[in-house]
Amino acid sequence: MFSTLNVFFLNICIIFLVLSITFYAMRNRLPIQYDSKLSTRVYFGLANGVTGVLLMYNSISINGSIIDLRLLPLALSALYGGSISISTTGFVLLIYRVSILQGESMIALQSSIITLLSFIILVILCARFIQNKGRLYAVIVTIGSLLVLVQMVLASPRIEEWQTIYLPYFLITISASVLFYHLSQMLQGHFVLYAYQSYLASTDELTRLANRHVIMRKVHTLVKTNAPWGVIIFDLDHFKAINDEYGHAVGDAVLRHFSVLLNQACPDSVTVGRYGGEEFIAIIPNTLSVSPTELAEKIVQSVTETPFVMQDHALTVTVSAGVAYAKNQSAPLVFEQADTALYAAKNNGRNQFILHQK
Repeated sequence: MFSTLNVFFLNICIIFLVLSITFYAMRNRLPIQYDSKLSTRVYFGLANGVTGVLLMYNSISINGSIIDLRLLPLALSALYGGSISISTTGFVLLIYRVSILQGESMIALQSSIITLLSFIILVILCARFIQNKGRLYAVIVTIGSLLVLVQMVLASPRIEEWQTIYLPYFLITISASVLFYHLSQMLQGHFVLYAYQSYLASTDELTRLANRHVIMRKVHTLVKTNAPWGVIIFDLDHFKAINDEYGHAVGDAVLRHFSVLLNQACPDSVTVGRYGGEEFIAIIPNTLSVSPTELAEKIVQSVTETPFVMQDHALTVTVSAGVAYAKNQSAPLVFEQADTALYAAKNNGRNQFILHQK
């Protein structure tokens, strides 16, 4: 009795560990849904396949019979990842079943394959009609248990086997499935919240660009690698006048308008963010592939050609920019040089960029 409970709780620990690692590794892809990226659903199916293999390896022995909980990761794959995830999990379990085939009759193996395929097909069909996750999970576990029951009936068990083997199997499966469902809901909810909090901690609330902390962390990484990098500091022209004339709500909208143009104009390799107030920044990690001066010119021109549209008229917005290259200087010095170039652009008539010259 105690050895059975010990293995049962070992199985629960396996489920908790693999689920935790899986959700943490996929924290930026959560929540997992039927319309998630294909790679996400395949990865989730593989992770549940690993869980199933570990559960089969650490199976529970009751009165000479082996019981495992592979039904649970299959159910979880179907619940969150749909047909792609459950098919992936089933494929992993089949490979493991074939690899450990030692003295087992091919008839028994074929029966297991037919049962697994039937389970996957029935679950996919049910998922089309049941939207509530709790109900769908209960139906999935019920289908799996009924298919096992069919196998038991076909095996013509003795009366005492129902009491000593099959009844404990169903009790273990039901209790584990309830625990497994609530555990998965709790873990996914935790990591969704974790990912959201991490996003807020690294993002400017108004513009949704990187905040100052992320910018400085990127610069610190570039300085350590001794890579050639550059910086562009942007400042919206006459922004205070916009706030005074139209109000802070319009001013915030103008900041968002510029942030969209800045983000669209910069390649993925460039880190863009809000530096503070109406100042924005672009960190170019490789000045050999992306020219800071050409990028600054492109953005200044794009802002001029794309007015901010209000309800009654269009508001022309311009921006000034200062550009500096990092040539073995410290990061604060490079930022100071870009800032000096920015003020030179302001004093030279605005709506332009200036490259800092030594």
